[in-house]
Amino acid sequence: MNLRWTLIFPMLAATAFAEFSPLSIHPEGFGMPLAEMGARERGMGEAGMAALSSQGYFLPNPSRSAFFDRTSFIATLETDLDWLRDDNTSNRMTSAAVPTIATAVKTRKFGALGLHFQQAFQRRFSLSTSDSGVNREFAYEGGLYLLGFSWAYSPVPFLALGFAENLALGRDRIIETATFPSSIPPENESLTGDTLEMRHSGSFPAFSLTVHTRLIDAALAYTLATDFDTHRERRITGMASNPMASESHSWPSTAALGLAWRATARQTLALDFSTVGWKGDSVINRSYKTGLGYEWRGSGNPYEDYYKRMAFRAGLGQEILYLQAIPEYFGTMGVGLPLGPRGHTLDISVKVGHRSFNGNTFFSEDYVKLSASVVGVGVWGQPVRKRH
Repeated sequence: MNLRWTLIFPMLAATAFAEFSPLSIHPEGFGMPLAEMGARERGMGEAGMAALSSQGYFLPNPSRSAFFDRTSFIATLETDLDWLRDDNTSNRMTSAAVPTIATAVKTRKFGALGLHFQQAFQRRFSLSTSDSGVNREFAYEGGLYLLGFSWAYSPVPFLALGFAENLALGRDRIIETATFPSSIPPENESLTGDTLEMRHSGSFPAFSLTVHTRLIDAALAYTLATDFDTHRERRITGMASNPMASESHSWPSTAALGLAWRATARQTLALDFSTVGWKGDSVINRSYKTGLGYEWRGSGNPYEDYYKRMAFRAGLGQEILYLQAIPEYFGTMGVGLPLGPRGHTLDISVKVGHRSFNGNTFFSEDYVKLSASVVGVGVWGQPVRKRH
């Protein structure tokens, strides 16, 4: 199957539906990215890289976990509702994902040791088009998953260093189905499963540091670019064809800066900026993202009234996406709910955004993303206090 990728955007004028926007179909990328953070940071305009807490997880900055006072566990659920419109149609679609499961085990002498699973990208898109009576449908699906470990260590009280190694595994399927009219051979026959399957594998390191002062915290993070091995296989109606040549697939480098100002003992303002660059690619542009967030934290006293222990968050941001320099604007709100007296929390956030493209064809997408993170704390790896 040889798809003419340069014709993809004009084809969007045909009937289409998407979970994560038409950008997810582009073969040079991996689909639309999922959140690299928990619901706490998402509720703060996705701007919490340097907003220190005693628990949680922020994948681009594992050094933050060196300041945790206990072992932390986090699991995040994300659901998405999209309204996608082009020149002729309007579609609505929902989806769900579990983008992050992670732990950071706090030790007494060796810092924080972390393990994480993250669904970094999700690709799911379908469209239909008709040309000279031939009805064709294209379906694109897949994802990229990261398995990794991290280490964070604070050599002095005001500085923490972090390192993470990530193993990436991905799988994409591009499926074409065609129905031919009686006037065109093969008469009244259908091509029911022309499928191109691609599997990606590779690894890459990431580095970060966090500076902690009395009023202001700052964080830097950098992820190295690399090339993944990509193996391709084609099937036609369930029958495998001859092996196809393997190729490489670029993983981009990422640089991020975060600042956080503790305006009072319970209030934090956060500002994040990040950029993603794809190595040696003339199609995909460098992307940019800026987020601004606010958090008001409740009391840590477990005997206070429940509403006094809650946390409230809000934020806004802008992103220039990697394909066609498409702009995206979003706003967020969030709340932190304490779960019992031991420090466990349930963080919930809502993100509302808009993106649009006015090139060869027009599309506009509005979406609402709901995120929930369960964060637990424990004392694994720490010495047990003896009783006398």
